[in-house]
Amino acid sequence: MIRAALLATAFVLALPAPPATAAPQDAMAPVVVPVPPPVVQVPLPAKATLPAMKFYSSVGAEEVLASLKANPMLAALDKELPGSPLSLIVTHTLRPTAGGQAAGLLSAMLSGGTLGLLPVVTNDRLVVRYEVMLNGKTLTTYNYERTATRAQNIWAGADGYGGLGKAGMEWLQSTATETADKLTRDPALLAVRDEIAFYFPAPATATAATGAAPATVPAAPAQ
Repeated sequence: MIRAALLATAFVLALPAPPATAAPQDAMAPVVVPVPPPVVQVPLPAKATLPAMKFYSSVGAEEVLASLKANPMLAALDKELPGSPLSLIVTHTLRPTAGGQAAGLLSAMLSGGTLGLLPVVTNDRLVVRYEVMLNGKTLTTYNYERTATRAQNIWAGADGYGGLGKAGMEWLQSTATETADKLTRDPALLAVRDEIAFYFPAPATATAATGAAPATVPAAPAQ
């Protein structure tokens, strides 16, 4: 009996073990896919610039306009704004001084007598006026004055600087830069800007992104 039991036990132990059953795999971890944040409209500050104005200048229009618009607050200044209630008008006068008139006449006679070998010497008074107008009425003005002596050859023709000379044109551009800075702080013009912004608020033109949580996408089950 004992021997039979031992033989049976040995027979059972000699049998091959059944194959292990693989444990079911856990579901794969979900894949996180970032989602781009949504874009929302953000209104620009209504007071970022001065209101649009029509521009006119009696001298050096292109140079003066470029110097004025170099200030970002005057980005809306334009020569082509028909019907604009606001306008910026630049006018100038160039006249000889009392002493310059006599000196100019004498030098002109000498220059003519030498067939242009001697230049004509003049002493002129240049006055430049910047005037902001609202519906045809003066809102604010700025005036500048310069007196300078020039020597010109009678055969030279136009100087390419609107009759002001190179130094005169550089001075004119400096007055435009100074005026642009003054206009950005002019109480009357700022009051008009604020009134326009109140009744006609600027539309939203800028975009900004807001934060958003990434979306979770479950992974496909294992085959």
